[in-house]
Amino acid sequence: MKKLSTAAITAVLAIILITCSKSSATSEQEIIANNQESISKAEVNASQLETELLDMINEHRASIGVDALKASSEVYPFAEDHNSYMIAQNKLSHDNFESRAAQITVRTDAIRIAENVARHYSSAQLALSGWLESSDHKGTLEGNYTHTALSVVLDKEGRPYFTQIFMLVE
Repeated sequence: MKKLSTAAITAVLAIILITCSKSSATSEQEIIANNQESISKAEVNASQLETELLDMINEHRASIGVDALKASSEVYPFAEDHNSYMIAQNKLSHDNFESRAAQITVRTDAIRIAENVARHYSSAQLALSGWLESSDHKGTLEGNYTHTALSVVLDKEGRPYFTQIFMLVE
């Protein structure tokens, strides 16, 4: 039984590594440059941004015939912690994704996990547009997933960091 569990986790981790979306440093620099002015002019409400963005993502998924994602309060702390990590590192990353995904798998029985990350978007519309303009992020956002956890955390300058975790739970 233990060998079967180990094999299952290994298989899930292999799938996870394939599905993890990444962004290039160049595109991140463009995003920061394009959004810096609007960030400094707007007061960002992280909780409101989470709600708006998840609603917009589910509207987009519905528009292409894909089921809406159910919010997972159980996985939310993983997304929130990753935002705090990125803020501390002052960089956008998928660092420690394999560990995060393995822990989520154990807690949720998810059979596939992926994530999208972003930073410095001042509105839900800008964040969604940024993800949809990236083929990797768009593929994850539109993919075969059933549940999600979407966290937005502000750094000390009030700039938002986004982590959205996607899960397929059967």
